[in-house]
Amino acid sequence: MNTKRDISGDLRTGMTSADGAGRPVLIRVDGAASDQATVRLYENGLLRPTRTPVFDRVVEQARRIFSCTTSLLTIIDEDNDRQFFKAEAGLMLAADEARETSLAYSFCRIVVANSAPLVIADARSDPRVRGHEAIGKFGVIAYLGVPVKDESGKAIAALCVAETRPRAWTSANVEVLQSFAEGVSTQIKSMVLSERMRIDAGRPQGDGDATATKYASASLTYYHGPDGTEKIDAATAETQQIWGISAAEYMEAFGDVFGFCLVEDYPLARASFGNSAGGMIPWHHRWRIRLPHDQVKWLEGHGLPVSSPGGAIIWKCAISDVTPGYS
Repeated sequence: MNTKRDISGDLRTGMTSADGAGRPVLIRVDGAASDQATVRLYENGLLRPTRTPVFDRVVEQARRIFSCTTSLLTIIDEDNDRQFFKAEAGLMLAADEARETSLAYSFCRIVVANSAPLVIADARSDPRVRGHEAIGKFGVIAYLGVPVKDESGKAIAALCVAETRPRAWTSANVEVLQSFAEGVSTQIKSMVLSERMRIDAGRPQGDGDATATKYASASLTYYHGPDGTEKIDAATAETQQIWGISAAEYMEAFGDVFGFCLVEDYPLARASFGNSAGGMIPWHHRWRIRLPHDQVKWLEGHGLPVSSPGGAIIWKCAISDVTPGYS
């Protein structure tokens, strides 16, 4: 039997409660209470109450950039009829365990169900959500949410910003929030990939190699100093699978993540980091590389900019070989 609970609160006061007595209620995540998809989300850390700093930074940056009351990263758990706040900014909660509500109060559920942005200027008069439980319980009047997808491309969560008063969101607002969501999606993919690699480590060598090739993704740390100095501070072993050279060779030969980039793709690739740095928004770009033996690959990169002392900006980038998707 599933254990569920209802939380009532209001963005205007930041007050929440768990069950009727104010006690946190935990939801079982096992074969008897959930299907395989829910178990997978839990095992990858998405449904655990522990904080994930990278997600906390995203929602805080989103709230600051949009100058809004609240920003949330909400995982939708249909099996247990709940939305789980993996990260939140501007929503005061009593305890880590009290970061969920019934789906009856969820605009984010609509985002995930449609796998598309949901733009609401005034929920009280919008025919799509007029009378929705979230209006009365949480005081949500204006809402902008975009889907966050897993490694298979399925929407599993929503990144949203919300207001307690009407607000006319612009197309530029949607694009900025989508760029944030892409960064979150990349982090989720990295979490799933890490779990796969851990599992593959216990498999026979042949199986492990096949899986590693299929999910070729490398992590690079790109540093850009205030004086224009740039370098790759760190690179994982998967660099070999993408660029055909070791991590050490890549770090010595290249100062950014665009090693072997096609000449015609390089200007826009460089500009993508400029846009990320200018607004301190997540970086996302696709480009082509040509390896020394003339093989051409499509790469896709994501990363979150972090300011460091002295004015430098550091991106921890996830770079994936997405060539199969273009073949």
